[in-house]
Amino acid sequence: MAVTNLLDQSERHSESSIHEISKTKIIFIVVLFLISLTSFVLQTEFTSQAYKLKFSEPILLLAVTHGSWWLLWPIQIISISLWRTINKKIKDEKISKKINGGDIASGIQYQRLNSSTGLLDDQEHQNQQEVPIQKINVYMYFKKAIIKQFHNVYHTSILIYEANVNNDKTTKHLNQLIDSNVHISNTNSISDVIYTFFKTPAIKYIALKTFLITCVLTIAGFTWYGAMSMTYAADVTAIYNCSAFTAYAFAIPLLNEKFSWLKVNSVIIAIIGVFIVSYSSSSDINSGGDDTDSENPYPYRFWGNIIIFFGAILYGYYEVLYKKYLCIPAHLSKIITPRRQSTFANFVMGLIGSYTLIILVTLIIFLQVFHIHKFNFFNYGDNTKTIWLYISGSIISNLLFSASFLSLMALTSPVLSSVSSLLTIFVIGIVEWVVFGNALDLQQLIGDCFVIIGFVLLTIASWKEISEGNEDDDVEAVSTYSFAMSTDNGNH
Repeated sequence: MAVTNLLDQSERHSESSIHEISKTKIIFIVVLFLISLTSFVLQTEFTSQAYKLKFSEPILLLAVTHGSWWLLWPIQIISISLWRTINKKIKDEKISKKINGGDIASGIQYQRLNSSTGLLDDQEHQNQQEVPIQKINVYMYFKKAIIKQFHNVYHTSILIYEANVNNDKTTKHLNQLIDSNVHISNTNSISDVIYTFFKTPAIKYIALKTFLITCVLTIAGFTWYGAMSMTYAADVTAIYNCSAFTAYAFAIPLLNEKFSWLKVNSVIIAIIGVFIVSYSSSSDINSGGDDTDSENPYPYRFWGNIIIFFGAILYGYYEVLYKKYLCIPAHLSKIITPRRQSTFANFVMGLIGSYTLIILVTLIIFLQVFHIHKFNFFNYGDNTKTIWLYISGSIISNLLFSASFLSLMALTSPVLSSVSSLLTIFVIGIVEWVVFGNALDLQQLIGDCFVIIGFVLLTIASWKEISEGNEDDDVEAVSTYSFAMSTDNGNH
């Protein structure tokens, strides 16, 4: 099939359609929210169990958890490509059975054109309303499915690049905007596609911004581990979660977020709830904060609190930078589908994981070679296997949490995502009460109520940006134009 021009779908995104409630987007957000809550609780419990067995390498733990993020995009590419290939194969087999059974005239199979396929040239369009399709070569179709995902991610990156670099705020004719940029390879060679993919200005821009944001995230992570050795866990938990407020503070100048007393108060209420929970009697006991000890276990508590406060600022800054430079810009957020935004978030997460792994592995080798710190990888006696089983669970849980959290930030806002993550404090309390028998005191329950109230108020204040959007977008048209899955060789 030869595609000669693109569909003009600009009228689909009229002001009325943009501001419609998107059921798909709401479903995406709810599912991602539930995944993030569940996976964070699992990660916390797995990590806690590993530390209880005397695991003592937080930098190594950061490397294997955040560093594993690079796996997410390859897993996504392979799984989606397999699903599409298997689905296509099943459909073809059903058609073949119908032909053999006499339900369809033998000899030719037909597939009707849909609105996202593109337009045939004038002569074909006049003489042929149906296009014959051949039985697929499974291996070639699988390769094309992989390549198509590179094209889809590249086209999304162009929208971000044009908005941030060239200040293009258009909401119509996005297919023409994408087509005016450099084209990546449309052959069947995956290596050629990858080579041209990473040479484009848009992907270079995304890669550079991702590296800078990864540095901010890594430093923020280091402050958490550093503060844990200097001050009480309750202090670290409470202060670090103030990143929800710093995220809102940064969002106003960097994301042009409108100031809202309802949002400010909801964030403050949620943070107050965190402080109440962190300094409840049960939390003090679990963190070793027994004031009856004659010797102060944390003589550098003040400096530890200062370090983690700096980390809270950095983490809020990281969230806002991610939203500004690595997410669909605000003027397109209601036009581009949540599926496409989540897919791109996974690509960015893969880049963050790659950079994190390089940075931390280099640091570990440096510290090990120069005898600054000798890392204990597997010398934990009989607990070694159990510890690494817990760490493996922590890695998988962290992958799920981070993927859902970054997608939530892409679909909503850093502020809402941060406050929603505070609900994990309530869920963890319930889990430890039910599973481990840790009592919930009145002060902790009051703090949990504050967190829930803050989250509900912020959800109400943010409902417009949560719910508005379109069910599909016109970027798919140019994706098909750039690399048509129905063609045999993909060459122009």
